[in-house]
Amino acid sequence: MKKYKWTTHQVIQETKDAVTIFFSTDQDTIEYQPGQYLNISCIVNGEPLKRSYSFSSAPADKFPSITVKRVAGGKMSNYLVDNAKNISEWDIDAPIGNFILKKHIIPDSELVFLAGGSGISPLFSMLKSLIKTTYPPLLLYSTSSPEDTIFKFQLEEMEKNKQLRIFHSFTRLNKEIKGINSISGRFSQPIIKSLIGQYIKQKNKAHYFICGPVELMQLYRETLRALQIPESNIHTEYFDPVITDNIIVIENEEHKEILVSYFETHYRDNEEQTYECTSLIDVQPGQSLLEAISAHAIHVPSSCKKGTCGSCWAIQENGQIKMVNNYALSDEEVTEGKILLCQSYPLDQSVSIVIA
Repeated sequence: MKKYKWTTHQVIQETKDAVTIFFSTDQDTIEYQPGQYLNISCIVNGEPLKRSYSFSSAPADKFPSITVKRVAGGKMSNYLVDNAKNISEWDIDAPIGNFILKKHIIPDSELVFLAGGSGISPLFSMLKSLIKTTYPPLLLYSTSSPEDTIFKFQLEEMEKNKQLRIFHSFTRLNKEIKGINSISGRFSQPIIKSLIGQYIKQKNKAHYFICGPVELMQLYRETLRALQIPESNIHTEYFDPVITDNIIVIENEEHKEILVSYFETHYRDNEEQTYECTSLIDVQPGQSLLEAISAHAIHVPSSCKKGTCGSCWAIQENGQIKMVNNYALSDEEVTEGKILLCQSYPLDQSVSIVIA
């Protein structure tokens, strides 16, 4: 994960509760894929925070961007919506994520994008990256009203140019909107099935990309399963995932001792010197590796503690661990031995890891 120091190029107010922040990379070369995200570090009211935000820009765009929406209780998101225009410099970790539009499924595959609220951001990056496709992609997009629809005008322009077919759900609107394919109210399984059946010729061969509020994503997934869509064709990105297994049950409920190798940087005579250190760490029953290592004053980058941001990755060299949730590492990375410390628990006494 590369670290960058970027500056603000422009901030655009998308809706009353959402802004798009465009960054000047100051000649840094950044390569990312449509659908990936970055991590931003900020001090908010004296508290250091790090949060993940999807790129809303396409890789070909001159200025990378993210789009941030105000959310209830969102410390970082609400701060950025209110203060982004006053921030000149940004600490960035990027790019991250496996929710990507892979080149091998375009241009011949039918594509369906299922969005809700700010979940449009990674899907918008994908849509902008589609230069030429055999079939215009279908977008089902749920928002509270037309005024709260992020990228409304850009999406309408895409549809006008026959680059996209859109159907909206306006959940807080009690009237029909002329000239717009929409319903007043929420999407339902019958409506989603009907739209996919109407616009998608070979639904079992199409690829489906889902991002939005958890309940809406579950509705989308349940509908696709009812349509018998292959799991390999369903791609999801959870901004705030449902933790499926956060109660750790281990047969031998004893504390474990693990070996941790890490690097420390010190300055001597104004010269930076890096030392490799090794510590034997005690891990209590039910304690994650991140919790145990942090309790021993070893610094580990971390943010979400839900397995989504990928900040706290390490290499497992020996022993057995259980990683309960993983929304950041690819299958290849897991095969190579990468783990997320916040989601990993030792199963035996021979665990050793390296924090790069």
